[in-house]
Amino acid sequence: MKAAIAFHGQTLDDRDGGNRTALHFACVNGHQEIVIQLVGAKCKLNLCDSENRTPLIKAVQCQQEACATILLQHRADPNVMDIYGSTALHYAVYRQNLSIAAKLLSYNADIEATNKEGFTPLLLAVGNNKQQMVSFLIKSGANVHAVDTMKRTTLMLAVSYKAPNTIKLLLQQGVDVFCQDSLGKTVKDHAFHYDFKMSEC
Repeated sequence: MKAAIAFHGQTLDDRDGGNRTALHFACVNGHQEIVIQLVGAKCKLNLCDSENRTPLIKAVQCQQEACATILLQHRADPNVMDIYGSTALHYAVYRQNLSIAAKLLSYNADIEATNKEGFTPLLLAVGNNKQQMVSFLIKSGANVHAVDTMKRTTLMLAVSYKAPNTIKLLLQQGVDVFCQDSLGKTVKDHAFHYDFKMSEC
């Protein structure tokens, strides 16, 4: 692999105009064998593209689990944040890919990492109505009392989606129903705004 790349006047970690390396492209396209070859040739695993995304983030974003697994097995950093403050786990949550999320956590991904909106993976899951992921993250020990940059709680976000199953689950975890967001609104205020009756839960 090294010889093949050197023949074209390139090195393993050369970048294109978007700061993407060969490993980025291999992960995006799910070319598992190329990923294995590049990793075996000792390419750098945590180089970031112009959006500060590592090959691992791209593999997760594109749901290329085999490529993500190879990178994790070779100690790729699961906690690098992109320009939005999102980690690989945030993207696994958004895609509701439980298998990749579990794998990331097994390699010490930070379950409480916050992006620029203040969303932890759990807040992101609730805020996008990913009910299976919400349940998984809670079982994995995610903090149900986390708040975003607007001080909105998981329960407030669940109410905005009128998601009774998620609301029931959060209430079972003892989430505070009386706290206020940065605008002074409570869960009750959010329920009124979204025309949702808490009695439905």
